[in-house]
Amino acid sequence: MTPTRNGTKIESASAIDPLSIMIRAACEAAVRGVLNVATDISPRRLLSVEETATYLCLSEREVYNMISNHKLAGVRHGKRVMLDLQDLDSWIVNHKDEAA
Repeated sequence: MTPTRNGTKIESASAIDPLSIMIRAACEAAVRGVLNVATDISPRRLLSVEETATYLCLSEREVYNMISNHKLAGVRHGKRVMLDLQDLDSWIVNHKDEAA
């Protein structure tokens, strides 16, 4: 007999923790909401400076400074500057502080 809680099957201890799944889903939904990414379309690869600032928890001015100092590579389309999400993820990985 499989144990249930409120009619929902309870997975064994070796299965993925349901709380972890709920936390991950909530975090992904929050990021999609901040970046205005709908769930029914493919994820965008380029972010605006404003979206990049939110993604990196920095000010827009800091993002512009990082672009002008060549710490981040921007993609220009006319006057608009966009940043590649993959580049941002690489920047995060390269700037992680092991002591933190």
